[in-house]
Amino acid sequence: MKKVFKINLLPNFLTVLGLFFILFFFSAISNADSSPFKNKIEDKPIKRPANLFNLEESADTIFNLIQKVGAKPTASVNKTKLKQNENLSSALKRIKFQNNHIGKIIKSISNLQNGKKILSSLPVGMIINYSKPSNLTGGALKISYSKTKDIFVWQDVNDNYKSKIYLRPTKLENTLIKGTIENNLYISALKLGMPENTILEMISLLGFSVDFQREIRKGDSFEILFERKIDILSNFVIQTKPIKYVSINLSGNTLNFFNFIDKYGLPQYYDENGKSSKRTIMKTPINGARLSSRYGNRKHPILGYTKMHRGLDFAAPTGTPVFAAGDGIVEKAGWNGSYGKYIRIRHTGTYKTAYAHLSRFHKNIKVGKRLLQGATIGYVGSTGRSTGPHLHYEVIKNNVQVNPMRIKLPAGKNVSKANFLKYQNHIKKILNQKIVLEKSMNNKELAINTHVNQKSL
Repeated sequence: MKKVFKINLLPNFLTVLGLFFILFFFSAISNADSSPFKNKIEDKPIKRPANLFNLEESADTIFNLIQKVGAKPTASVNKTKLKQNENLSSALKRIKFQNNHIGKIIKSISNLQNGKKILSSLPVGMIINYSKPSNLTGGALKISYSKTKDIFVWQDVNDNYKSKIYLRPTKLENTLIKGTIENNLYISALKLGMPENTILEMISLLGFSVDFQREIRKGDSFEILFERKIDILSNFVIQTKPIKYVSINLSGNTLNFFNFIDKYGLPQYYDENGKSSKRTIMKTPINGARLSSRYGNRKHPILGYTKMHRGLDFAAPTGTPVFAAGDGIVEKAGWNGSYGKYIRIRHTGTYKTAYAHLSRFHKNIKVGKRLLQGATIGYVGSTGRSTGPHLHYEVIKNNVQVNPMRIKLPAGKNVSKANFLKYQNHIKKILNQKIVLEKSMNNKELAINTHVNQKSL
């Protein structure tokens, strides 16, 4: 009886045992998947790949680049410039590259990142250094397609063309320029080798405090400290940074302004006491001009009778840049009857300025455009009712023309008390840079004079 009972229970026992093994198997797999060892492997940080777009530095000649990449040796190197209405293909054809080589060169450049875009936007005047291929030597090109980058194209030992983009090495250099004003500030600074964009920046900065037509005299002096970005290979200046410091001496009265970054990360200028260089509107929106007609009644030079002159006239050569007298929005830009080519800028709810008789507008000027104070807006001309090239300038207060020389304009924001100590330390740093450069300039001048004296002996 007992034996029969056990035999009847055997199938059920085997079923339970089978289910137990199945559950144990899946449990083991699950535990393995969640084991501490595996988590350790998955959570291990993956090493960040190297930046594939970091560029190697370019070299000054094709021969040096050939050695750098191990290309097929080249013969003599020549130079040409990309002409108007030319692309690289037609330029290579002009300098006698064979069609099959031209096709391979263009294909090689096209395969670079943004290669096709680069080929379609090569600038007129771009320098092309080249060595033509022969039976014994390889073809090569060095194309300076931007201020900071070159494309190098070469033939390898199997006569295949390869291309690569190289970064032109640059350096930042503090520059101090000191000079005496002969005729006007613009021409004097230009003669000393100051870049034009830095001159215009200086004029814009000083234009809030200086009347260029009435306050500047022959013999007045100025100095300016700024940073230049220099191409090491060509030794050319490719960019200038915002002015760090500027000083002007007007008949014994000295004005100093220092660059200090505001809380928005923008450069602002203040004197040594932390007072802003800015006013709502500049006194004069032009440099190198003579005040030829004041605000008030005058005999009109064309109409012949006495008429109210509701602005200032500044006589200047055609093409002289005209600046926006303040931050604002272009309200009108076009022909305006006797005013000729005319621009009006709205600065605040109270003030507007107008500029008339322009020869042309700056390419960026259009109605609704927001402008920063000191931006070039147009150029002196003699359009409309005018006897010669000059700028007619108006300041409009509550829609009525007022005398620009007599209005009192509020200043910009000064350095806050909380930042004043930081500003003073910043000034000391700039003045120390100036002292170092002055010593360097004096040493160079001394060396030159010593050499000249020794030569004369």
